[in-house]
Amino acid sequence: MKEHMNLRVGTGKFIIDSGAIDVLPSEIARLGGRAMIIGGPTTTNIITNLFPSLGLNVDNHIIQRHTSACSRRWADEYANEAHSKDCTLIIGIGGGKCIDLAKAVATVADMPIITIPTSVATCVATSAVCIMYTDAGKPDGSMQMNKEVDVCIADVDIIGTAPKRTLAAGILDSIAKYPEVIHNRTITSYKDCDIEKYICTVNGKAIYDFLFGVMDEVMSKGTKSPRFRDVILTNLLHTSVVSGFSYGTNQLAIAHGYYDFMRRQFTEEAAGYLHGELVAVGIIAQMAFNHEPPYEIEKMRKLMVDANMPTTLHGTGFEETEENINLLLDYLIENTGLTEEHRPLLRIALRAIM
Repeated sequence: MKEHMNLRVGTGKFIIDSGAIDVLPSEIARLGGRAMIIGGPTTTNIITNLFPSLGLNVDNHIIQRHTSACSRRWADEYANEAHSKDCTLIIGIGGGKCIDLAKAVATVADMPIITIPTSVATCVATSAVCIMYTDAGKPDGSMQMNKEVDVCIADVDIIGTAPKRTLAAGILDSIAKYPEVIHNRTITSYKDCDIEKYICTVNGKAIYDFLFGVMDEVMSKGTKSPRFRDVILTNLLHTSVVSGFSYGTNQLAIAHGYYDFMRRQFTEEAAGYLHGELVAVGIIAQMAFNHEPPYEIEKMRKLMVDANMPTTLHGTGFEETEENINLLLDYLIENTGLTEEHRPLLRIALRAIM
């Protein structure tokens, strides 16, 4: 049988506003009434502490304050427990690791899921793919969900309490979409590529322009910025739409390729850096590889410096030995659709982050 394209774009409900958490009781009831809640210790407490005021009883649900990796073993274990304790839905709270794990549990258990992001560090809360790791923290491929996320509750007040570090990392992670989607490609109109790629390109450019334009203001004013809500919408939903239209294609380019490389090859050294921080360093190299004008690259670097983000390989735990640089070059060539002919240009691009 022919394998048809199966796009999973968007989410069943995306509820965004100050006080949006108020809808949680009705959504839990609609999806069966008994949840397994998965999140980190701090983020889980932020939400469960609100339960009494929402009319929810914590004791009616199974709480997992997860501190280990987002691994297939944990997904299987929690899915089995969810069934054995008569849960009807999964709730994922927090950032990338815990929400990805909650989505994986929902997929294995074949249950609906509500995501409650507490920061905008990644678009994980609405994407239909779970990025998996081994128990040791190394990348372990991905798990495609059976369907889109059922409900994402993006409460502006809750997200507004997240550290500015996660805000910066999330913005740069979304900014990366555009320079990466044109990786080793020239796309000036719909005639240059298939329509899915073109959708990614025009949306990636819109995300890039908007976030680049408002980042300084949002970083300095936080929730007082009139654009703070728009950044949440962009990071959590618009960015995942771009990812959704990339489904089934080789999405990995230099920025996320560098992230993946560091998680695989320098797991301990990179452990203290957020997803978006590693990606952001890779953006500079991606822009250099894309032949962006030096002044555009410097504008990007300044944006990152002003947000106290690392801008070099060394700044993310990478020791700049010739052996390590060759390891990185080998990895990027093998995994981002390049050939040995690109090695000299790629080496030059890396100089921008050395």
